[in-house]
Amino acid sequence: MAAGTAIGAALFSMPDLSAAKESGSHLSKQDLTPVSFGQLPKDAEVCAKASKLVSRNYSYILEQARQLKDGWLRDTVTTMIQHPTPMFMQQYTSASAISMLYSKLSAAGLIDTGKIDVQHLLPPFTGKVQPFMTAPGSGYGSHHPYPGGLATHVSANVHITESIVNTYEEVFCYSVNSDIALAGQLLHDIMKPFVFQWQPDGSSLKEYTIAGQGAHHVLSIAESMYRSLPAEEIVAQACAHGAPSDAKGEADVVSWIKAAAIVAQKDPIAYGVLNKMGDGLPAPHRQEGYIVHLGDHDWVLSSPAAQKTSPLLKKIAVQQYGMSDSDSNGAAFNYFKNYAEAQLSCMYLNMLQSQPNGEQLVAQAVGNVILK
Repeated sequence: MAAGTAIGAALFSMPDLSAAKESGSHLSKQDLTPVSFGQLPKDAEVCAKASKLVSRNYSYILEQARQLKDGWLRDTVTTMIQHPTPMFMQQYTSASAISMLYSKLSAAGLIDTGKIDVQHLLPPFTGKVQPFMTAPGSGYGSHHPYPGGLATHVSANVHITESIVNTYEEVFCYSVNSDIALAGQLLHDIMKPFVFQWQPDGSSLKEYTIAGQGAHHVLSIAESMYRSLPAEEIVAQACAHGAPSDAKGEADVVSWIKAAAIVAQKDPIAYGVLNKMGDGLPAPHRQEGYIVHLGDHDWVLSSPAAQKTSPLLKKIAVQQYGMSDSDSNGAAFNYFKNYAEAQLSCMYLNMLQSQPNGEQLVAQAVGNVILK
């Protein structure tokens, strides 16, 4: 049976587990798409597209983008999510152009040349990238590293950001610019489909560092600048990884914007994303950036959840499915892990694992998705 046929063979529901319910957790029912162990898809994009969890959250993201009030911003953000092609790469079609970029970032002290060489400054680019919906939320070992993890990560962040905006309205009786806060959150990881490219062995491409952060952060800001999003959105988006709460915090955000401006080939002062001296953010600081930063804290739980889930899945693969030790450390396990996590999420599996009979509950949940 072909992988696609096996995947579409049946739909199950998320197991209704009494132990989890007794812990006070609310488990919403969702369709699962089981596949036989022998027919696990090797293509990570197939895994993501087979997940109702992923498709539901991706639909929510698009819905939120389409609800932005400003027409141009709404259309631009929606287009970027639907087509996350790095348009700034139009400037880097030759090795000499990339080498010049490397030199500029190095001269500005924004890359560590001992840790990243010119060949790894930008991910490989053939003119198109994977869909937003199929990208992982991060690399292996961090938050939502499975196919479609970007959709669940951004969806969670947008839910949180929207709730913060609403909370401030209800508690403090004022409104921030919700368009800027939500657009900043929607786009904060827009270059992860470019950076975390799926590899044939089921792993994702290694991410390198620019301006002290994973390259996706600076490249996402650069893409937004290249597409001429409003200065307020750029600053808010840049604050996803840190807020200007003190001098160091502001200096960090400034460095990310400077690096992004070099990549996008934009003047950050003329753009309005830095002050007239170029050494700080426009003052006074708007609250939307702080809100985007608060909203991007899903990783506080989701990173350890993923780190704890992986070894348990490996144990289940070996003990319950007869996977060899060598296969459990290579591509075969990656395919197993990708499918199970895309269907169930590391968050859900970690919640089950925390129960008194957690390993049994996780094995049961995986068994409903990957059939022996």
